Amino acid sequence: MSVKIRKMRSEDYAASMQILDKWNMAPVAPSATLQNPERSELDIEHSFVAERDGVIVGVSSYIVHSPELAETASLAVDPSCQGLGLGYQLQLARLREMQAKGIRKVHTETDREDTIAWYMRKFGYVRVGTNPKKHDFSLADVDEWTVLQLDLDTYQP
Repeated sequence: MSVKIRKMRSEDYAASMQILDKWNMAPVAPSATLQNPERSELDIEHSFVAERDGVIVGVSSYIVHSPELAETASLAVDPSCQGLGLGYQLQLARLREMQAKGIRKVHTETDREDTIAWYMRKFGYVRVGTNPKKHDFSLADVDEWTVLQLDLDTYQP
């Protein structure tokens, strides 16, 4: 098995959206009934993919809010490839790029307890609060995000 983590290209978009959809995390366009969705786009410029034997099997992205603050936006791995460390590699790729761009703080929201523990244990995030969800996104039975923050000034990959 050969896996490569690389910047997303336009031709990776559809496969990336399919992976996000498997986790109920695919961005949706604003509409009359949902004017402000959790995610409305996947920015190719700020995204990475995991490619296994020519097939996209993972995706991660981030949003730049200011010269020093960014937010992770998507991290998903095809269920058939879970447990291979691809999520970790995708996270490292985006953190390294954010550091190289001078980002100092990273904000992350998640609704999965195992993911919260993983971010804290593997990367040194700290829990800083909660935010209510805007609609059914990710876990349907959880109505708020746990907000985590990472200080990239002190983070060492």
